[in-house]
Amino acid sequence: MREVFDGLKTSRELSATMIKGSGQQTDAERVAVCFPRTGRMAKLLGPIVQRSAYTVEQLSSFPFVANYIRRVRPDVVFYHDAALGFQLYRWRRRIGVPFRLLFSNGGPCRPPFDRTDFVHHAAPYYFDQAIRAGEEPARHFMIPQGISLCDPPVVDAARRRELRERLGIPAERPVVLSVGWISREHKRMHYVIEELSRLRQPRPFLQMLGEIDDSSRDVLCLAENLLGAGNYSARSVPYHEVSQFYRAADVFVLASLQEGFGRVYVEALMHGLPVLAHRHPVMEYVLGEIGHLGDFSRNGNLTEALGKVLLQPNDGQRMFERWTNVRDRFSWNALAPKYVAMLHAVAK
Repeated sequence: MREVFDGLKTSRELSATMIKGSGQQTDAERVAVCFPRTGRMAKLLGPIVQRSAYTVEQLSSFPFVANYIRRVRPDVVFYHDAALGFQLYRWRRRIGVPFRLLFSNGGPCRPPFDRTDFVHHAAPYYFDQAIRAGEEPARHFMIPQGISLCDPPVVDAARRRELRERLGIPAERPVVLSVGWISREHKRMHYVIEELSRLRQPRPFLQMLGEIDDSSRDVLCLAENLLGAGNYSARSVPYHEVSQFYRAADVFVLASLQEGFGRVYVEALMHGLPVLAHRHPVMEYVLGEIGHLGDFSRNGNLTEALGKVLLQPNDGQRMFERWTNVRDRFSWNALAPKYVAMLHAVAK
């Protein structure tokens, strides 16, 4: 949603305001009063109401969001947080504003979509799934997630060595980067560790980047046992710092077996990295012929794929081709007109 807002806020064909959970407040960006998911209150209330801290955060923001809607009277509420959207749908008449609800299905959720007006899908797989389930096609849109394009990647060994030293990453070893929740669930970081451990010595350095919570302990113990100290790192960093790790890496890997879209694939391609992912219709759509797809549900397949990719030189031409692919398919120059058209169609 941050990307959508930044990509559309300068459009002359609509007026956009973003409600967010934290950060600086401006006329166009409002900070909701809520219990943040990382705070003590959300973590305390979650078990009591049998919901996650993230759901508590969404539900606690409802009074602020409803009051703001009453004040500014928007035509469309474009949202990603399903629990909040369900409450807006339920109480719309009491709120007293005839807004249309457009749900961005990035999770993804499955049909039926009976508590929203329209649905935005980021990949054809989920759009087709909704239509096959009997959903009305006029209520559904398919537009990929957009991204703010960085400058084209360049090959500069001296700058990358300096960057690695600053980040605490080995300067002379291949670096495999994986970005996502550091857990066995969904992102399957344990599989990446196990597959790297099968490579012959000297192995690449593994940099894991993402949320670290109680479920991460098992993964970190596995990395220590199979890879050993000094051969991996796991960190959580602010989003604006993630790009440094893409620029410092040689290869990007994500072992999840399904994704709603997989924004990190696009980020890695944009920085010129070869991307290894599980073969699934969503990953096939996002990566196309430019990615390296395999069956990552089976042991040994990522090991084999990594061994091949690490032997290929990551030259400037290949890096530029990956960046160009993102520019042509996922940049806001390419996608903003489609998003504007979708929002106008919903507002009718």
